[in-house]
Amino acid sequence: MIKRLAIVGAFTGVAHLTNILILKYLAINISPASISAIGEIDSLVILIVSIISFGLQLSATRKIALLENWKSEYYATQSARLTLSLFLLFVGLTGFLITKNILFLFSPIFGLNGDYALYGRGKPQLGAFVSLLRVLIPAGSLFLASMYWSEYLIAIYISSILFSYILAGIIVSKSLGVSYLIKPKIHNLKKYWLHFGLGIASVLFLFIGVSIINVVSLIYATSTIAVIYIILKFYMVFKGVRQIIVQSFYMELTQADTAFKVDQLASVGGLVLFTSFAFFLDVIAPAFFSNDFINYSTTFVIIGLAGFISSFTTSTGARLLLVNKDKEYARNIIVSAGLTIFSSIILYYIIGNELYLIALSILFGELLLSILNIFSIQEKGFIFKRLKAIYPFIIIALSFIIINFLTNQSKYTYITFLIVIGITVILQMRNKLNTT
Repeated sequence: MIKRLAIVGAFTGVAHLTNILILKYLAINISPASISAIGEIDSLVILIVSIISFGLQLSATRKIALLENWKSEYYATQSARLTLSLFLLFVGLTGFLITKNILFLFSPIFGLNGDYALYGRGKPQLGAFVSLLRVLIPAGSLFLASMYWSEYLIAIYISSILFSYILAGIIVSKSLGVSYLIKPKIHNLKKYWLHFGLGIASVLFLFIGVSIINVVSLIYATSTIAVIYIILKFYMVFKGVRQIIVQSFYMELTQADTAFKVDQLASVGGLVLFTSFAFFLDVIAPAFFSNDFINYSTTFVIIGLAGFISSFTTSTGARLLLVNKDKEYARNIIVSAGLTIFSSIILYYIIGNELYLIALSILFGELLLSILNIFSIQEKGFIFKRLKAIYPFIIIALSFIIINFLTNQSKYTYITFLIVIGITVILQMRNKLNTT
């Protein structure tokens, strides 16, 4: 078990590190217009993939894991995905009006990727490796294109994404002993109707994050989109780490004690994110972005706060699903994502093209989702228990903030802060985690 988690963690860690490194490279070496275009493409691909998944992934993975004749379920699911993908081709025709929508013409490539089945068949290591390929190939292509073929940067980036999905799909099919190419069948679309609520929620959930770019890119300036894309991409790395924690203890999350420990771990991470963005941006910006990003301190503070607040309820989404509260789970996400989208538009027309407004809309969505999930879980003393658990870490953070203010040695203070937090987490939670 530990070996499996270590392998999955290693592949996922490399993927996140690659994302961070490419973000820094983009921030320094590529024009805002190109970054904005890359951000729009990236967020649209994520949206297309989520539309095709549309709630099927959760149920299909569960059935593939439990059914003896799992291949029938796999083929039916893949057929449904491909059939919907073919209908999405019509959306691609709007590319004549909105250029990026041409990506919908490649929907079948995304639909044929069945990596979700790897987790159902007990192959999370290969699943993590395939996910890593989908990060490394586009990132490497971006790097090389920016150096040697900058005039074809966007075309090469799109081609690399498509190639990575085709390669991933072939690897998955070979590993599972199934066909890569599947026949579309209209009647299989009924699977989407059976999971309609979860499908809507799975799509909209991404808008409380980097997919909000699909909305704000229509009204905000290109330079604003370029910056917020890079910041939100980093934020999604943080949310990805939280998701790893949830997946590691998924089946035990029905136990309140395990859920509490998961939330405690995640909230420590959220505290580190907020402290880093709010008080050590002069260290973070040059290390992961560029020196220019120090000028966007307000946006970083808001995003850090969003991460900190939402980290207290990291386990709640999975818990709602595990206790069959699908309707509450879907409702909470739909309402919260709606607030994020609505506020990002309204704030623009009230205040104008301000970067921090997009971050503020993310904060609104995360805050509302956390509140709604807490009410849905109906656990007595939920907030108080978690605040009490993280209290020692808050004291540590405040101590280093004061030290940094008095000494003005940000880099060394920040590194020491991370070391102390890490040691404290290990000492405080080692025995607790061993009991789960």
